[in-house]
Amino acid sequence: MSTETTDTFELWAATPTPFRADESLAAEVVPAQAAHLVELGIDGAFVGGTTGESMALTVDERAELIGAWAEHRGDQLLLGAHVGDLSVVDARRLARHAADAGVDLIAAVAPFYGEPPSVTAIVDYLAEIASAAPDVPLCYYHIPSMTGLRAAPSAVVEQAAARVPSLRAVKFTDGDLLEFIRTREAADGVRVYFGKDELLPAGVACGATGAIGSLYNVLAPVAREVRSRILAGEVEAALALHRPFRQIAAVADRWGSIPVVKELINRFGPDAGAARVPWGRLGPDALAAVDALVKELDPAAS
Repeated sequence: MSTETTDTFELWAATPTPFRADESLAAEVVPAQAAHLVELGIDGAFVGGTTGESMALTVDERAELIGAWAEHRGDQLLLGAHVGDLSVVDARRLARHAADAGVDLIAAVAPFYGEPPSVTAIVDYLAEIASAAPDVPLCYYHIPSMTGLRAAPSAVVEQAAARVPSLRAVKFTDGDLLEFIRTREAADGVRVYFGKDELLPAGVACGATGAIGSLYNVLAPVAREVRSRILAGEVEAALALHRPFRQIAAVADRWGSIPVVKELINRFGPDAGAARVPWGRLGPDALAAVDALVKELDPAAS
């Protein structure tokens, strides 16, 4: 994994977890998913995160998913595995498994059912996970819309930089651009990946040197062009190119991000099945909205 904040821009796809019709894990789909990402020119696969419905999976399923990706990613994809869990015992188990499988990055959200009482408590948790896989770079995953955590990631990074030697990255999935900048400046040698796909132009303008997101399973080439236009000062052109991302966000906000995005990814890549409970299958109105998106996106995604 590259961790230096240089001109190299890493684009990672947050991958959906494939399920069969009975909602069992369909690990046999992973080779096709990996090949699809390579075809798109993606730098890395971020497995078992929010898009991957990690909190709807058993620990054994998460381990199997990591193993399948490690086996089938080939030599052109970096591999990141989200191992965060409410149980630090399970998180450490997944971290060790991911390290043994040869991943390039492990990531973890902080515990979110009962907010940790302090930044120090979050760093304690990250240190426990890191100690189970000390040779693998660690990524702190900040996504307050899902976790409800109020702790500033810049404060977490500042403290963790002194206590967690393997901390090398943050996945910043939030629209607070001032805090994004603060997090970038909190410690040297920590790459902050921008995770809010619908705000990518703003993230690039604020210095993002990498991005991890679900929509790059479909629109990776467009994302790279958006970045190029922003860096060239062509803001209006960048925003025009980026419009499909915002259109998707509007539909996802109405009908549910996880099931909408999964259905959309299925239309342009290998079929990973429907989302699991509690998100489940989309109803007729939501599917009609996705159908309309597909018609709009087809030229951009082809």
